[in-house]
Amino acid sequence: MTELYDEVGGPDGVRTAVAVFYRRVVDDDELGPWFEGIDLDRLKAHQRAFLAAAFGGPQVFSGRTLADAHAGLAVTDAAFDRIVQTLCTSLADLGVQQDVVTRVAERLELARSEVVGA
Repeated sequence: MTELYDEVGGPDGVRTAVAVFYRRVVDDDELGPWFEGIDLDRLKAHQRAFLAAAFGGPQVFSGRTLADAHAGLAVTDAAFDRIVQTLCTSLADLGVQQDVVTRVAERLELARSEVVGA
């Protein structure tokens, strides 16, 4: 089986998806406030490394654990769902096949317990 990393377009696909994703997130009335005052360039770099590793690509992510990174943010299940949906919609809009987008959502679902209510 080809790793998700390759199926979403490798480094270029991840970079583009993260850029589109964060444009949408910061413009979202419900999600945007969580990102006010955040260094988005730094966050995008972390997100690219995290997604690359999560999707079976290069293991260069060296940031905090998901639980530590989201501690005190009071992330809800609804917000988590909206974040995953925004990423999946971004991938689909970039031409990633639906079965791959579905597998991305399934992979990210594994992180819910580390992010929600951390």
